[in-house]
Amino acid sequence: MGMSKQTNDIVDSFADKASSTDEQKVLDDVSSKVQELHSSKSTAIKELLQHVKLAFYMLKDKNYNLSWKSKTLLIGALLYFLLPTDLTPDFLPIIGYIDDAAVISAVFKRLANEVKSYESYLNQ
Repeated sequence: MGMSKQTNDIVDSFADKASSTDEQKVLDDVSSKVQELHSSKSTAIKELLQHVKLAFYMLKDKNYNLSWKSKTLLIGALLYFLLPTDLTPDFLPIIGYIDDAAVISAVFKRLANEVKSYESYLNQ
């Protein structure tokens, strides 16, 4: 319970502060961070990147109607992903991304219906 409560608190604090300026930062910076990690052999990193990419596309897709609340959760999670010094610093190989994965997963759990809806929308 401790980590998930802590993770949800992190998600909330980032989402509560998310703004359109943050949205633009995420849209500008996520691709290069994904590219840096692209060659990783770690299954956990590959999974994290799949979630990051999906969150990024949901945010970026102007034809998909996303509520502001959902947007702030995605922006918050992606801002956390971009931070080099979060709970576990990203320069620590693989381990550095455990907290990023936990934050992204927490957001995906909260937005499960929205994510399913977006995946259906993509597969039309």
